[in-house]
Amino acid sequence: MTSAWQPVLDAFGLCGAVTPLPSERCRTALLQSPSGWFVLKLHPAEQGVGVSAETAVLQRLAWLPGIPRVVPTPGGQALVEVPHDGGPGVARVLTWLPGVVWSRAWTPGGPAPASTLADLGRLVARVDEALAPVDHPEAGDGLRWNLLYAADARDLLPEVPDAERRALAGAVLDRFAVHVQPRLAELPVQLIHNDASDGNVLIGDGGQVVGLIDFGDVCRAPRVCGLAVACAYAMVDRSDPVAAVLPLVAGYHEVAPLRPAELELLLDLIRTRLALSVVMAGWQHARDPGNDYLLTSQEQVWPLLRRLAGAGTDTDTDTDVGTGADIDDLARFRFRDACGYEADPRARVVRRFLALTPSAPVLGERPLSDVPRLTFDWSAGTDAAQWTPQRLFDHLAEAGAEIGIGRYLEDRDVYTADAYAAADGSGERRTVHLGVDLFVPAGTPVAAPLDGVVQLLNDNATPKDYGPVVILRHATDTGEEFFTLYGHLARTTLDGLTTGQQVAAGERFATVGSQDENGGWAPHVHLQVLTSLLGHGVDVPGVGTASDLGVWRSVSPDPNLLLGLPEGTRADPGTRTAEVARRRAARLSPALSLSYRSPLRIVRGEGAYLFDDAGSGWLDLVNNVAHVGHCHPRVAAAAAAQQAMLSTNTRYLHEAVVEYAERLAATLPDPLSVCFFVNSGSEANDLALRIARAHTGARDSVVLDHAYHGNLTSLVEVSPYKFDGPGGAGRPAGTHVVPLPDPYRGLHRSAAGEPSSVVTQAYLAELDRVLDGAAARPGGRRRPTFLAEAIPGTAGQVVLADGFLAGAYERVRAAGGVCIADEVQTGFGRVGSAFWAFEQHGVVPDVVTMGKPIGNGHPIGAVVTTPEVARSFVTGMEYFNTFGGNPVSARVGLSVLDVLADERLQGHADAVGARLLDRLRELAGRHELIGDVRGSGLFLGVQLVGDRELRTAAGGAAERVVEAVKRRGVLISSDGPDHDVLKIKPPMVLSVSDADRFVIAMDEALAEVGGTGLG
Repeated sequence: MTSAWQPVLDAFGLCGAVTPLPSERCRTALLQSPSGWFVLKLHPAEQGVGVSAETAVLQRLAWLPGIPRVVPTPGGQALVEVPHDGGPGVARVLTWLPGVVWSRAWTPGGPAPASTLADLGRLVARVDEALAPVDHPEAGDGLRWNLLYAADARDLLPEVPDAERRALAGAVLDRFAVHVQPRLAELPVQLIHNDASDGNVLIGDGGQVVGLIDFGDVCRAPRVCGLAVACAYAMVDRSDPVAAVLPLVAGYHEVAPLRPAELELLLDLIRTRLALSVVMAGWQHARDPGNDYLLTSQEQVWPLLRRLAGAGTDTDTDTDVGTGADIDDLARFRFRDACGYEADPRARVVRRFLALTPSAPVLGERPLSDVPRLTFDWSAGTDAAQWTPQRLFDHLAEAGAEIGIGRYLEDRDVYTADAYAAADGSGERRTVHLGVDLFVPAGTPVAAPLDGVVQLLNDNATPKDYGPVVILRHATDTGEEFFTLYGHLARTTLDGLTTGQQVAAGERFATVGSQDENGGWAPHVHLQVLTSLLGHGVDVPGVGTASDLGVWRSVSPDPNLLLGLPEGTRADPGTRTAEVARRRAARLSPALSLSYRSPLRIVRGEGAYLFDDAGSGWLDLVNNVAHVGHCHPRVAAAAAAQQAMLSTNTRYLHEAVVEYAERLAATLPDPLSVCFFVNSGSEANDLALRIARAHTGARDSVVLDHAYHGNLTSLVEVSPYKFDGPGGAGRPAGTHVVPLPDPYRGLHRSAAGEPSSVVTQAYLAELDRVLDGAAARPGGRRRPTFLAEAIPGTAGQVVLADGFLAGAYERVRAAGGVCIADEVQTGFGRVGSAFWAFEQHGVVPDVVTMGKPIGNGHPIGAVVTTPEVARSFVTGMEYFNTFGGNPVSARVGLSVLDVLADERLQGHADAVGARLLDRLRELAGRHELIGDVRGSGLFLGVQLVGDRELRTAAGGAAERVVEAVKRRGVLISSDGPDHDVLKIKPPMVLSVSDADRFVIAMDEALAEVGGTGLG
């Protein structure tokens, strides 16, 4: 075999063992050579133009991980002419990518996990994004696999020998031509890979997608066509094909957001690709009967196509492919939901209509809100025995209620019949109730809440089904159709109705059935609103799966829009952790990060502990927001009491805000005495900048390097951590940055035997240069605002060079500037020896900002300044903050001050912090990873280093230590410019035993990550 490839090897200067690989349009082989593994490609000369285009595309994608690289000849050529089957040919060489192709990565019947599917979606999206600006005049010319021109494949239908397959493929392609192609033509066209099939996707040892190969089908088409190809192959052998590829679609959307118009076409495009596969297999096999490669996937493609085309059971030969929307609704809704869109785009219109349209009582003459009623709890875990018909109606009688209410979206465990098993084989059951149950005696009349038409009626007589059921069709004022469903009726109802019959609002059209005719339930009517029947007719689900909750909430809006009960009918269905993560990824920006490799689902807090959904407690050394302890009962009670009495804006007199201002100012040295209240630390810093600039008349700001002061635009502009970090726009002209006065790893470092004053003076000289540069800047005015934390947190819990802050304040004030102390992280006694961290430096700022711990988790912030500076802010422009200093926030702030004083938490932080510092420094004697232990009170940092002498960063080690400590039930985090500082800033109630537990966990984690080099 090597001899046939020898001309290629010679041309590229390669040698080694050659192994042939299957291929459709060219010869392909794997080369194992002394210099590595390569893929050899040999094409007939007539493919030269297409091969040239493919090679050009790969060269443009050379930077993208997981894509084959083009290997040039020693002379730099990507393509060479060589003999091919006695005629001219074109050869090329690509790098070989490690991994196993998708089709061989999973055992039979063992589908790819959701994480792998999401990986595939992200990789296809990255390739599409990279290809979007690329073009080549011959790329994909005449390619029959281009879905944009799939209708042309109908000419090849006679080549499909099987009549059933020919008919179904033809029906799909006809639908494509009529309903899909016109809308597809409206989408932007770009180059796409177009063949992310199970033979072209590579899987790594951990199950992750590591590569995408074979760019021979690259073509110009809307990008959703390439996504459809990936989905089609990922759906193979899945009992619920659409559910299977939702992670793939979501993964794609995460990287390259999909538009609603693309998602509308996705299922049709998947079907079209499968139909095209059937047609092309027949056509190509007719031309080359000996090439079994062309038939390898057909026995998987065919049953999938039949399922997605709605062609019935495996023995049904019906080949009708509906052109209405219902047959595809559920798939489209699932795709939209996976991407964070409202599942049914019509649902909003229906909800608005119901909210604005009066409805007639469903039962009796009075609105249900005027009828004595009792809401039942059927949620999972409750005693089902209490809901026997006799006991249920006994409960109603005892409560003096005429109607019992079964809640909407309640997750129940009463649905035990086999019919409630999910179709995807996952073991999940349909348990979430999608309507409202109205329990009344059998024979009670049921009326239409709105004008409508009888759409469907049937007796679903299977045990635990609806029994007799009626569906009415309605229309909104804009013509959108929707439905109401009434289940568990009397059989006599069906005798008096016919489909198409008009039913007026308030007209009695049904009666409630008895237990022996309503599926075996206690007498009641199941009322459900539906925006779509999903192609199910009278079998449309009244109970849904929790994993599709977003879809069901959209398709089945809250029936209370019709009933009008002031207490509502909606239950909390509960959501599995994996589903919470999926929904968060779909509906929240990916810019919002989560902590830890395996994020925690926290449901409760108490003291220094957080508790997850499994009930496990986690010692929390991260959350300085919960300053006096998570969910402190005294703070919670103060908030609840004031919320129950008055919560209003700040334009009214209220004693709480005045008292809070007085008590807060009393914690600060003179002349800091004038308070402004806001809602967060970011707001506080933004307002402080405004106040300072009003006082100085200048906009120049001086900050420390690596500082972070908040997430508002004004604060990103004074936060080097942001503007010099990923995605940052660089330093604004009016912001001046001083090197961080870090004596351990900063620009100027303390050395053995050297007085600390030497380092301090070096940093002050840096400040002088910055101030001089600001004054010399064209238009510059030397009246700067100096904004700094006394212990910079994001910079790595850095204890500033001794005397620097005092020297900085002196210089800034000499220049006519204002000094702002950012105490958002360090205030309220956290540093132990002082109530405010700036006090440890012997300075008094002109402005102090507060946030995070000030409200123990309640959104409060504050700015306190001097009367002189505050007076400068009185410019004629009113300052108003709707919620800043509202009565609830003021009571919460007062309660935090009370707890701090009454529980003596400042002294506690001083004592526990000192013990923690000592014990962490003991660890430094045993673990070479620790370079420095620093901080004050319960605001500490542990600097990890790769080399103690050179003080090199060890960010990777810090991340591993954080995870290792988490495995031991303790939560910490890392920060600093190199993410190599472990942050310790727990609730102030951290006990001595909790601190000791953390030290033990740290000791074990450091040994696990870095060994014990100094013991």
